[in-house]
Amino acid sequence: MIFDPNTFFIALLPPIIFNSGYIMKRRYFFDNIVPIVAYAVAGTTISSITVGSIMYGMGQADVSLKLSLAEALSFGALISATDTVSVLAIFQELRVDPSLFYLVFGESSLNDAVAIVLFGTFSKFIGNVYESSYLPIAVLDFILIFAGSTLIGILFGVLSALLFKHFDFKGCLYHEMGVYIMFSYLPFLAACICDLSGVVAILFTGITMKHYTSNNLSDEGKKVCGHMFNAISYVAETTVFLNLGLAVFALQVGYHLKFIIWSLIACLVGRAMFVFPLSYLINQRRPAERRVPQNQQVMIWFSGFRGALCFALALDWPNEKRSEIIATTMVVVLATLFIGGGSTVPMLRWLKIKQLTPAEEIEMDQMVQPVARMPILQFDAKYWVPFLTHLHPDTSDFDDATADADEDTSKQMLRPGYGDDDEGEFSTINVNSSS
Repeated sequence: MIFDPNTFFIALLPPIIFNSGYIMKRRYFFDNIVPIVAYAVAGTTISSITVGSIMYGMGQADVSLKLSLAEALSFGALISATDTVSVLAIFQELRVDPSLFYLVFGESSLNDAVAIVLFGTFSKFIGNVYESSYLPIAVLDFILIFAGSTLIGILFGVLSALLFKHFDFKGCLYHEMGVYIMFSYLPFLAACICDLSGVVAILFTGITMKHYTSNNLSDEGKKVCGHMFNAISYVAETTVFLNLGLAVFALQVGYHLKFIIWSLIACLVGRAMFVFPLSYLINQRRPAERRVPQNQQVMIWFSGFRGALCFALALDWPNEKRSEIIATTMVVVLATLFIGGGSTVPMLRWLKIKQLTPAEEIEMDQMVQPVARMPILQFDAKYWVPFLTHLHPDTSDFDDATADADEDTSKQMLRPGYGDDDEGEFSTINVNSSS
């Protein structure tokens, strides 16, 4: 039995996306905001167009399934959505550089939202004869949807912060958590009503509510929230992957060998087409100590595993090629997860990615101070934080030790027992427990 696409997009996807924004460690996210946004927005767009162009060209050459240009670009968008939970779990197990961890984590979180908007934009043109006027329409549509959805997400996050700052729940944790959960889902509905992207909206609501609203919660509320959203997200993602596993046996048609092979090749090429060029451009404008080294670039390229979102988007395919798209997506997802997941530790060893000791990790945490370098964060700490929270002026939760400890929930989610004093070695890693 395969779920209806609406089940994924309305019930299962929102908690997964919200949690990815909520658990994001903002100190590293904002310290690496330029490469993260570049990889996620420009990179996903480049990957979608590259994969779409390859699949369109192979179809026209009669060596693969023949797709129209709109179909090829739509497939490129859906197959460019990444799922890095397994590789991030291994990163955390081995205590790799936190900057690499959050480059991959941040790119994957934003990548999902961008891929969904691109898929929605391109799929509107499926069934229409291509005209040159479609390109500027598609670009404008993408910009308006992404910008409008982001605005709605931030707006609801700000409104929730003001409500929790000024409203007294009189110690009733049930009411406090009920309203908090309501605000986490409302932007999804509001964006959908406005024909925008609910996924983009709820992602930025998660980031905004974590940054502002969580500081206005009671002590009990702060303890409950992180674990609650992690639990809901875990159940939703597990349900999606269970359905993916069932689909292997339920789907009897649609397997097109040449299309599958070219899709796997196109995914590798598409990711390489943005990781290395964008990394080069980013490094040109960064001091030597903050550049993305070559071995980390290769690891970022390698980490582009496909996952649940690709499968959910494939289920929403609008025409008669749906069976082929679903079957191919399912094979690509399983291939990248099993082959890529099993190869992550050897790849880290081959690339000589450095492991950090607990002391080095703490020292690096203290060195990362994005507020000191970014005027917009200084403005935020001086004006927005005191306006929207109970924190004092010039106090940012980037510097709040309790907030940082709470943010480590993201790492605990990926590897239970994080914080143990054992340093671990590549030779002693239990790969099965990590992936």
